Amino acid sequence: MQKNIIKPGELIHVIHRFERDMKRHFVGEVECVKDCVVRASGYAFVVDDPRTHEFVKRPDRRVRLISLTDGELIINVLPPSVRLEDVRYAEQDHRLYVTDGREWRMDLKEFGWN
Repeated sequence: MQKNIIKPGELIHVIHRFERDMKRHFVGEVECVKDCVVRASGYAFVVDDPRTHEFVKRPDRRVRLISLTDGELIINVLPPSVRLEDVRYAEQDHRLYVTDGREWRMDLKEFGWN
């Protein structure tokens, strides 16, 4: 039986579901897991202008502590082949995707994005 639902080395994409002021996402690599908290290193993506819905990647790598029990977060486990440094957001056919620009992409419309 697996002790933790997520393990070090896995890649994650985190969506803050109920942001009122600013839309924020995070993509990173799990460094460690203790109880229900994940420590991950990666990149923040923020919608600076809510009129555009355009996610802007913050250039500095950040370390985040993420609660696995926070009901306001959607945490997706990404394929190991994803390159964190290449992750970006792209619009195609009126849909918003997060992608590494290669084979992997995830449709954010599934998560209620307008």
